[in-house]
Amino acid sequence: MLRQLKWHFLVLSKKVPMRIKNTFNTKNPGTMVTASPDEATKKTVKCVSAIRHNGLIDIRGGSMVGAPGTAAKIFATLAKVGVNIMMISQNPSESSISVIVKQSDLNKAVNALEIELLGKIIKKLEITTDVAIVALIGSGMRGTVGVASRVFGAVAKKSVNVVMIAQGSSELNLAFVVKDSDCKYVVQALHDEFELAKIN
Repeated sequence: MLRQLKWHFLVLSKKVPMRIKNTFNTKNPGTMVTASPDEATKKTVKCVSAIRHNGLIDIRGGSMVGAPGTAAKIFATLAKVGVNIMMISQNPSESSISVIVKQSDLNKAVNALEIELLGKIIKKLEITTDVAIVALIGSGMRGTVGVASRVFGAVAKKSVNVVMIAQGSSELNLAFVVKDSDCKYVVQALHDEFELAKIN
């Protein structure tokens, strides 16, 4: 596996086109990865993926505001008990940080935060079980006006509530969280909205 990753990085660094195919469906042309995607590719959201069976921890506390190292203490506490943070969102007031962890790690994460930080820098923990991360990826998202509007418009048409949002500054991906029971309807709605069946 390590040798394969090194090979992929070498190919990408030399800007050699690479085709990724499905070994279970060899007739499918797969996806071509190139240094210079064609215009059709640039204009699209390329894919939608979902990670299901997660838990959301909303960590709140007035003493978190403007306190250097708060996030580091939270992350270190979870790392110490072997909990991986899959997604993070913080509001501008700095009074809360929301994290997504695997559902199977939720109790361990909450216990660690309560023992180490509750009553110190954390005032309150709010837990939401059974949530899914939905992520959209595509080079066409960068600088394109209205992508987020189309995404959340499609979700709203399914009467689904979005409980958390995160987007990197690269604008190449957008991730948000919904109830696990709503996940398949949201993914289908986004496939329909961006006509993903016609892209690949």
